[in-house]
Amino acid sequence: VAMFLQSHQEVASTSVTSGQEAVSELATHQYDLIIAGSRLADMSAIRFLGRIRSEGIRTPVLLLDDQKDPSLPGKALASGAQSVVTAHADGRHLNQDFLSGCLAVIQRHRLSERMRMDNRVMQAVITASPLPTCVVRNGRIIWINEMMATTLGYDEQELINADPRMLLSENGEEPHNNALLTGTADDAGWNTAAAAIRKKDGSIFDALIRSRPIDPEHPALGTIITGQDMSEYSRMKELLRKSELRCYDLVNNAKSIVLRIDPQGNIRFVNRFGEAFFGYDPDELTGKAVVGNILPKKSRSGRDLASMLLQVMENPEQYEFNVNENMKKSGERVWIAWSNHAIRGEDGTLVEMLSIGNDITDRDSDPEDPVSAMAWMPAVIDGTDITYDVFEAVFSIATEISRDGREGRVIGTAFLIGDADQVLAHSTQLILNPFEGHDPAMRAVSRPDIRETIKELAQLDGAFVIRGNGLVEAAARYVSVDAHDIAIPKGFGTRHASIAGITEVTRAVGIVVSQSGGRISIFRHGRIVRVIPIGK
Repeated sequence: VAMFLQSHQEVASTSVTSGQEAVSELATHQYDLIIAGSRLADMSAIRFLGRIRSEGIRTPVLLLDDQKDPSLPGKALASGAQSVVTAHADGRHLNQDFLSGCLAVIQRHRLSERMRMDNRVMQAVITASPLPTCVVRNGRIIWINEMMATTLGYDEQELINADPRMLLSENGEEPHNNALLTGTADDAGWNTAAAAIRKKDGSIFDALIRSRPIDPEHPALGTIITGQDMSEYSRMKELLRKSELRCYDLVNNAKSIVLRIDPQGNIRFVNRFGEAFFGYDPDELTGKAVVGNILPKKSRSGRDLASMLLQVMENPEQYEFNVNENMKKSGERVWIAWSNHAIRGEDGTLVEMLSIGNDITDRDSDPEDPVSAMAWMPAVIDGTDITYDVFEAVFSIATEISRDGREGRVIGTAFLIGDADQVLAHSTQLILNPFEGHDPAMRAVSRPDIRETIKELAQLDGAFVIRGNGLVEAAARYVSVDAHDIAIPKGFGTRHASIAGITEVTRAVGIVVSQSGGRISIFRHGRIVRVIPIGK
């Protein structure tokens, strides 16, 4: 038999010479089939079968009857054998039919073991489920998990074979026979219904009941029922209601502008602070267009702000942080740093935009012209390879770092924009460049994930190098230009001096965020062209 099996690649076999050796082998290894003669070296086949079955070994046994004992098949099958095959001395029973029979037994065994394991897993999952669960068949409870007994205050045996209707609160009315099973079925066949459930101590609680047939094609097998105590849900719902009231109060009293804008660019909500900041009466802005009321059609530098708003609404993820010119009811121009969050429906379409704004207008530099702090942007980048949108994006990142820091800490950093090749030639890496080797499309400064990466890396020493088209080339860059002869105002440190030095020998524009003082300094041609006290 061993030689016959080994000649076929479908199976691998192990041969032993005695029943005891077979028992030892089965105790340490998993097999799909046992083929045994009617008499082993140390025991009979019937005794061998009794031995392995008593030890819990379920491996199927195919018995070869080489004694021509007419009573052997009945005894073997009664002792746990799966099949008995008549053996012939000339080996003619070892043919393709014998092999096919072995393979069929193996396949059935594997399928049976897989189902048994699946059932064990399912049983363990249901038993350990935090939801009270039971199985009802023919109007009687035939199984419950521990959670159901605990929740209802019963012992398991008190509920087994009980009528599930005993758990329903009558509330003065006759309980409906199918109250546990009624409801609207979902795509998975689960019915859902609300019911008042009575515990053993008589107390009542509201529950959400879900039920479905164990096998929809064979409903006689019974119904599985789960229940969820909704008392905690009701408590959480009340807490959520109170939390929403507190949130509403916080939003209205926040010292930031909070706006909700519909996809057409109309204002759905503005908090009290925002109404007062822009000079409007309560609810005066609700339903009105953003453009023409708090956003001019064009900025004083000529930027088309109406088109910018359309771009924000079409691609909100590209404008998670945006700095732009706004206007009050009086016509006064102000600069606002906006954090924007898109609210989308289940189908992914934009439902509204939530925008939180902070006034960053530089009123200290020129009280008569507070927005001049931003009007210089076109002049600063004139003659460079820097686009307006790239400079504005980097400036907005610098503004956020200056205002918020990182992880609760105040940090300082520097950016060098434009003329990137020359900047790289006049600087060296302090650490391995985290941007090197990445796809250029993934290094655009306008990408939300890159903005977050920059804010995280801003905690390191050195400067960021960004091309005029917005590609981030490097972080933690040490400027190697000799800055000893650079004249900078008192109170500025070595970071400012090095940025001033490299902007003198390149056509780059530098932005420095001070770690102390809450200010942003802009450098061009080796000198400071603007200082903006963002912290104020």
